[in-house]
This record gives sequence, structure tokens and C-alpha cells, in this order.
Amino acid sequence: MSRPLAQLLLLSLLPGTGCALIGVARDDSEFAGKPVSAEQVAEFENDAPVRTVLRLNTANVTTLATDQRIRSLIWEELDESGLMSPEDRRRLNQSGLRVGVAGSTLPWALTSLLSGERVQSTSLSNERAEDSRKADGSMVFGTRLVLPEGSSSLIEIPSPRNDLLIPVGHLAGLKDGAELRNARCMFHVSTAEIGDGWVVIKFLPQIHYGGMSVRYSIAESGEQLPVRQRIQPLYEQQFELKLHTGETAVIGYQKQNDWSVGQLMFQRESLSSLNEQVVTIELAAVEAVQGQKSVTVRYSKY
Repeated sequence: MSRPLAQLLLLSLLPGTGCALIGVARDDSEFAGKPVSAEQVAEFENDAPVRTVLRLNTANVTTLATDQRIRSLIWEELDESGLMSPEDRRRLNQSGLRVGVAGSTLPWALTSLLSGERVQSTSLSNERAEDSRKADGSMVFGTRLVLPEGSSSLIEIPSPRNDLLIPVGHLAGLKDGAELRNARCMFHVSTAEIGDGWVVIKFLPQIHYGGMSVRYSIAESGEQLPVRQRIQPLYEQQFELKLHTGETAVIGYQKQNDWSVGQLMFQRESLSSLNEQVVTIELAAVEAVQGQKSVTVRYSKY
């Protein structure tokens, strides 16, 4: 067969077959607008993503530094030794940080602080102090955090001062010392490991300071440009805690003879008094949250 005759025969076949000779076959049922069966809907919904979420109740208590509840009594009934290695606990104590965990039943001294009560005389024994406490006095601030797995949040330590003075040679990132304007102390919290009813939480102390401006940060979705202050992370003071549901972590000040990070974060001095703070973080729940899917798409929204 000659070449022109073969070409003519090929062209004569195209009107009847369309592009079948050069195209790819497809399943017309995908484009026919047929209703989705109940089995397909059930399979679709059961395939929804599941994400673990932590529910945390946090509180910050401020009272006089001479109040023996915050200085010693609450720590007598908290677990400090079983939380981390002796080396890590010693490192934190030398930085002026003290960490303990309470079970589902909180010590009296901690309950008293969280309820905003003040003991009139700090030289009394526990029993007599129990009888002499009165309402009002301590200041308590709290919030609830929802922390999805893989995310992070901030817990702020309230301070009446806007400026923080860092002595020379005390912080690795500020060896020459500094006077930080508009400064706030924070705990950056994130999840390290999650199990059935328990979680390992990472605590990284930070100092946020300076004016608010647009700065780069790296997130799961890529680079972002949030409006935030400068951040000085205190990596030498970071630590991890394992909490079970219902347990409460307590972070406070470990008295030192020299200036320390704990003093910077938890002590506030005024003309008339010296106040001290503790932060509590309760693991209220570890929940599995299932996402929702929809088989209906409204293209008019896009």
C-alpha cells in the first residue's frame, strides 16, 4: 500500500473513534455524577485523620517571699527526685529553678496558694498555720491550653517590671550582660512523647524583649512572618517532665546566694516587699480528636 493511501485510510477512521487512537481510556463512572453509596461514605468518614490533643490547666501564684508555703511547705509533698536524673536536677537547682510533681491530690500548701489565701504568721507549724490563714492576699492567674501533638505554646511569667537586668557572665547568650527593654519571661512548652494517658513535655525558658516587629520563624507549614519580639532562649535551663493525667507540675525558685535564672523569672522586688512566684501545669486530659470529612464539595466557594 502506498504512503498517501495509508494516510487517507487513517484519516477516515478518526471521525468514528474520536481520539481513542491517541488518547488514554478513562472510567466514565467517575464523571457521571452518580450518587455515592452508603458503604463508600462510611469508608470515607472512617478514614478521617486522628490527632492527639493535650488539655493543660496552668496557674501562676504570687505571694510574699517570706511565705513558707511557697518557699518550703509545698516542696515537702512534691516528687522532685523521681522526675529526672540527679545531674539534671542539680543543673536546674544551680540555675535557681526547682521542679516537682504533685499527684491528683494536691498538697495543702499548694491548694491554699491556688485558692488565693495568705497565712498571717509564717513562723507557725502547719496545723496552726492552717487555722490562721485568711482570704485574699496572694495573686493567682491561670489559663487553659489546648496543645495538639507536634505543636507548641507559651506560658508567660507575669512581671510588674518592663525591664530586666542581666549581669555579666551569667547567661550563655548574653555573656556581656544586658538591660532588656519590654522584657517578659516565658516557658516554651512542646510535646516530646505521648502515650496512653501520659505525655513528656519539653520546657524551654525564654526571654522575650524589645519592640514588636515582623520577624521570620520556621513552622510546620514553612517560613512565616509573625509579629513578635526578640527571643533569647535559655538552652542550658531546658528540661523535660513526664506527666500522667491528673498530675500537676510545679516550677519555682531554688534559693541561691548569687544571681540566677530562677531569681530572674520568679522573684519580683518592690520598694516595700519581695514577692515570689510558682507556676503550676496540670495535665487535665490526653484526647484523640478525629477530623471530619465531607463528600460534598461546593465549588462556588472557591
